[in-house]
Amino acid sequence: MKQCGDRLTQLFLFCGILAPPVMMIAILVIGQITPNYDPISDSISRMGTPDKPYAMMLHGGYFIYGILMLMATYGLYRIMDHTDNVKKIAILLGIHAVGTVLLAIFPDSIDTPYKHVIHDVMSTTCYLPLLLSILVFRRITRYREILRVLDVLALSIIVINLPMPVINIVSFLRPIGGLLQRFLIGTSFLWLTLIFYLLHKKDYLFKEPETQLNQGRLTLESALR
Repeated sequence: MKQCGDRLTQLFLFCGILAPPVMMIAILVIGQITPNYDPISDSISRMGTPDKPYAMMLHGGYFIYGILMLMATYGLYRIMDHTDNVKKIAILLGIHAVGTVLLAIFPDSIDTPYKHVIHDVMSTTCYLPLLLSILVFRRITRYREILRVLDVLALSIIVINLPMPVINIVSFLRPIGGLLQRFLIGTSFLWLTLIFYLLHKKDYLFKEPETQLNQGRLTLESALR
């Protein structure tokens, strides 16, 4: 773990705590106030189609979330050791953030098939890297007893999110597709908020064992002088 406890880094990490709940609140509120929209059965993307009155609010939420997550990703990269796993996580979260912004640039459209396909591609660009980042993060937490709960939580989130691609394909899932989509996204947002909170408040938990050993040696050497 790098020694980057400066205020700027802490601000970047705080963006990672803030972004998921802000986006989730926006999704829930807009779903309730949008006319001719059922948040239980309709997908989140349908709130952003051109015919919906609050589409720009949803797109604004995408932009704000994407920018905040880019800042949070930079904060993560600043504070953690630049191992291969951390670099992969930073790249994946960066793609996730950019993908979220692209959801606003390429909104869903019921009447134009090619726009719908493009939006689906952007959705995959947004969501798949997030799940992959959780998977890679397990490589950091799985062998540390103190982080074992995070490891189990990450694995659980990955498993329960497996139905996401087929929500609108499987017939018995369609009536609750919107609700199920919100729940699955909420679990991923929960993980993001928790990770960035721990990085913001308890970054020592993620120190590489070798880094801890080296710091211990330096402390011992200083005490003996």
